[in-house]
Amino acid sequence: MIRKKRVKPYDLLCYEALFRRLKEKYRDNKTLNKEYVNNLAGYRGEQTLDYKLSIYPQKGLYVYQGLRLKVNNHFFQIDTLILSSKFILLVESKNYKGQVKYHSDSDQLIRTIGKNEDGFQSPLLQVQSHEMQFSSWLQQHLSLHAIPTESYVVISDPATILQNSQNDPAFYEKMFHVDKLLPKLDELKIKYTRNLLSKQVMHSIDEKLLQQDVPRQPDLLKQYNLTNDHVIKGIQCNNCGAFPMKKSLKKWQCTSCLHVDFKAHERALLDYFLLYQPTITNNQAREFLQIGSEKTAYTLLKSMDLRETGKNKARVYHAPPLENYPQHSFVPNKKKAVMEI
Repeated sequence: MIRKKRVKPYDLLCYEALFRRLKEKYRDNKTLNKEYVNNLAGYRGEQTLDYKLSIYPQKGLYVYQGLRLKVNNHFFQIDTLILSSKFILLVESKNYKGQVKYHSDSDQLIRTIGKNEDGFQSPLLQVQSHEMQFSSWLQQHLSLHAIPTESYVVISDPATILQNSQNDPAFYEKMFHVDKLLPKLDELKIKYTRNLLSKQVMHSIDEKLLQQDVPRQPDLLKQYNLTNDHVIKGIQCNNCGAFPMKKSLKKWQCTSCLHVDFKAHERALLDYFLLYQPTITNNQAREFLQIGSEKTAYTLLKSMDLRETGKNKARVYHAPPLENYPQHSFVPNKKKAVMEI
């Protein structure tokens, strides 16, 4: 059963919010666009992995789609974790394109697309590190030892060509196209037949995993040296992308295409949480939404059922959890980039 369902990660949501809000003359930053496309490709690869696992019989399995855990004061990310009473499996998804050649002597991958070559640290080392970190996590939080743990790297694009330059036999056992994952799961069930974890222990692991998961949220304004002057304020039309929409009674209307939206302020406030900080005051909301009325800002904030702390002038509204963010986002001027990944 799926115990934690994958949602669009903060990394991608933050980039989408930035492209909605960044003044147009700053949107052609090559590094910014490359990182957005890389994040989007990675997420799509993870979705491919999720689909493949969805058609596999999951009786007796707990599946966690995306975890970020902390051990020894360091965080580590697991794309997919599968917990059973007999073994634990960590799966890393890679959405490489073109031709990928593995060099076991240097533990490096060389990706070739046309005439361009890029080098990457071996993802096999990455998942090996995740195995060790997760074993340490189990020991620290649950005092569990010696649970059989396996790890795989799956390539989500079936057109990607994998080459093993030194013919390392471990390579194809650990790294393969996603279509091979389900047969590999069958192999693990044959390999591990002894029940090592009781239902009570599995419940304890499940509870701790969900409790300790801490999604990463980047600060893109700081990362790209952007200031408030680079950001567009106000309510954006999710039909044409224009600013601003104007308030008329209980609705917002676009001044460009005349599109009407009753909840356009919600996307704007979520953009604030993604770009600035996970809390907002009435004054900050008025400044960001470009509205003058304290009462109107109060009404808009209350309508989103956000968690609140403090009272009156000291009242602070808190961002919703990650799973409450919209999964389909309007991103202006990104169609070409999306088509190219």
